[in-house]
Amino acid sequence: MKNCKRGAILIGLVGAVIGLVAFGVFNSVIHWAGSTEFCGSFCHSMDYVYAAYHQGQHAKTPSGVTAGCSDCHLKYGSTHEINGFQYIGMLIHKGTSGSKSFFGQVAGHMNTYDKQKAMAPELSKDVQEYMKSTGFSNCRGCHNLAKMKNDKNPDVAAFHAEFVKDTSVNCIECHKTAGHDYTGLNTQADADAVNAGKPRPSVAAEAAAAAAASAAASSEAAASDAAASSAVAAQ
Repeated sequence: MKNCKRGAILIGLVGAVIGLVAFGVFNSVIHWAGSTEFCGSFCHSMDYVYAAYHQGQHAKTPSGVTAGCSDCHLKYGSTHEINGFQYIGMLIHKGTSGSKSFFGQVAGHMNTYDKQKAMAPELSKDVQEYMKSTGFSNCRGCHNLAKMKNDKNPDVAAFHAEFVKDTSVNCIECHKTAGHDYTGLNTQADADAVNAGKPRPSVAAEAAAAAAASAAASSEAAASDAAASSAVAAQ
């Protein structure tokens, strides 16, 4: 009888250890799959928006504190403490959102830069509708409007204090490039360069063209001046 009890206890302990390890692994995978690096590196349907994220304000803040994909796009992503039901809701939201991107990639709806660029307005609209439905809780999870402070511009805190309880205000109307800035992303090469931390090729090409035009104009002006000087000397 004692051996049976010991066996049951041992099995229970082993099961508990396995359960804890499994939960730890599961939780780690969930966090990894929600990282900005995962979204940008493993989801090729995100190449365009990933480059725009790198150019956005959240990716390069003066304080060095950045906001990632999950902070803005995942339900409860910016909430510091969540309960079990909220955690399950977050997993469901993550699964449905991820499946849409995966389907878009596999089905060929978002597998190229041009298709991603064409769908950007529609996707941005969907994100804004989601944020409106939650009272922009993802924004408010990081930005406590009641405690905002800006020594250089005190009016900023006073202005935002009006929206502490007004959850209908659209944060994106003023902060259009907070999450993504699509400026200058004209080609796939531009997006790839930005994602790799390099200058955009189109910018370099435009600079080279401008330099060539400036050089040509200078050369033409010099030739004109030389011709005028020769004409004066001939007189």
